[in-house]
Amino acid sequence: MTSKCIPLERLKRDTDMINPFINRISALYQLRGIETVSRPHRLNFSALVYITEGEGMHFVEHKMHLLRAGTLLVLGKNQIHAFAKQRTVDGYVLSFDCSFLSSSNTDPYFDLMLAAMGQINCVRDVSDNIGLLFSALVCEFQSASEFQDEVIRNLLRSVILKAVVPAYQEQYHHAQRVGNNEYYRLKKYIDENFHDRPTVADISLALGKSSKQLDKLARDHACQSVKELVDERVLVEAKRLLAFSQYSISDVAATLGFNEATNMAKFFKRQTDISPKDFRQLCRIGLPQR
Repeated sequence: MTSKCIPLERLKRDTDMINPFINRISALYQLRGIETVSRPHRLNFSALVYITEGEGMHFVEHKMHLLRAGTLLVLGKNQIHAFAKQRTVDGYVLSFDCSFLSSSNTDPYFDLMLAAMGQINCVRDVSDNIGLLFSALVCEFQSASEFQDEVIRNLLRSVILKAVVPAYQEQYHHAQRVGNNEYYRLKKYIDENFHDRPTVADISLALGKSSKQLDKLARDHACQSVKELVDERVLVEAKRLLAFSQYSISDVAATLGFNEATNMAKFFKRQTDISPKDFRQLCRIGLPQR
């Protein structure tokens, strides 16, 4: 069954610590090979891809993004992406676990950064300051400073707060500007338990919050209800498995907690106006899907 799975790329870690790392795009092609980097694969971490030269394309989930110097790509945990088969751009790939971003348990911007990275995949024509921040990051990764981790954390936060968060706030005008890590807990719980399709009551009990509190939290950060967040996560995973794995539709349904494949088909069609079978066929011939 392993050959049916979507390839998974894991974050390199040092013992007992989260370890972000940075690579040139050209180095990744040389290190991992064209076939590996251009094959759709899932990330178990987050990444920022900053283009410094050239023009090209990059695939995130079912969407192709056109790249040029000054483009910033945002890749979230569990998202599926692929580089182009021919490398026509260069720049930096900065990989990290989102928990590295948090400065403390009461970090007022952590929820906002997490929400922004969950909604924005591409920021075009970022300011020159972002390029300077990436140059500073490269230098810091090469330093032997005892404060290296903290400097990298603050530079990375600066990139997200200066480029990704403003794009998110512009797109989602009602997005809450500050938080207290509660949205992170909600999203983390959904991400770890969506296969069981938990109800709002289940989540409320697990997180020690009322349904009303959780719905307000979800709407403040994502303009969605908690149930919509759960349904969205189930739908995203269904699309990924249908498009990029070789599992049967029945296997996909079972993986996502549906008793019958017909129940998943009804859910999927209600959300997308297309059946799982037709969606898979369209993905196989390369037609874009929403």
